[in-house]
Amino acid sequence: MDNQLKKFRDRLRITLILYTFSKPIQKEGNTDIARVFYTEIKIQALDFLLRYPDFLSCELMDLMANDNSISKSEIQSIIKEIYANEEPILRVEEMQKFFFGAYESIDGVILFLKSVGFVDFESKRRSDLQAYDKTYYITNRCIQQVENNLLNIPSVKWYYDRCELIKKYFDNFNGSDLKKRQYRYKEYADIPYTMLIQNLNEQVRKSYREHFNELLP
Repeated sequence: MDNQLKKFRDRLRITLILYTFSKPIQKEGNTDIARVFYTEIKIQALDFLLRYPDFLSCELMDLMANDNSISKSEIQSIIKEIYANEEPILRVEEMQKFFFGAYESIDGVILFLKSVGFVDFESKRRSDLQAYDKTYYITNRCIQQVENNLLNIPSVKWYYDRCELIKKYFDNFNGSDLKKRQYRYKEYADIPYTMLIQNLNEQVRKSYREHFNELLP
């Protein structure tokens, strides 16, 4: 992928994750801040589900199998559409596997978003001065730009709609729990660290056939 295109997509995805999953907040002394999002770990985990439609499909079927309140027909329809649109081929943006799950540095993205007035952030520091427990603050400017401009672009709307879908089913999980779920898949758990994470298409098709008694497109 062209480097400039990758930069654009990275900034877009992280912006929409922060916009979609953040919660309203009133920050004392700063009327520019409208929402808050906690921890980089959760950003990384949500970004993984955005970038791997096949993993998302597996996760949706797993949730469905363990929660009777989740509509089986709705999950079936979602996954069928994902594969009919060839998302596992066209929409995948690969990530590397690191010690705590799928990872790609977002420091450059966050600094860019801060430079344009979309976000601010705070973090604690360990004794070795490494940052952790990051908190991201989303500004009114970011919200206005997303709602008045970005969401009017058809190609951007796909990312927003997918964020809303992920939010519907995974918003109650914290970042650590989402990361742990990644390791439940042999295709993921067994690959060496720093290697690109491969797809789960065979497992998706097998599980889909078992759950819904039909083949994927």
